[in-house]
Amino acid sequence: MEERIAHLQSLLARLEAANARLATVPDAAEAADVLAEINDVAQAISTEVERQRRAVAADDGSDGQLGLL
Repeated sequence: MEERIAHLQSLLARLEAANARLATVPDAAEAADVLAEINDVAQAISTEVERQRRAVAADDGSDGQLGLL
């Protein structure tokens, strides 16, 4: 479980770094590149969250829902 959390933390750090770079880019072309990177990292985060949700569901036998509703 700690490895899963560490991987998500790594992805989050990449997202935050790209977001910080976006605030300092000098032109639109570079901003587009940074936005593409942000999109890629956000998709990776979404994929990893879904993978972890499934793993937790498999471990505890639940349907993977958060039970918030």
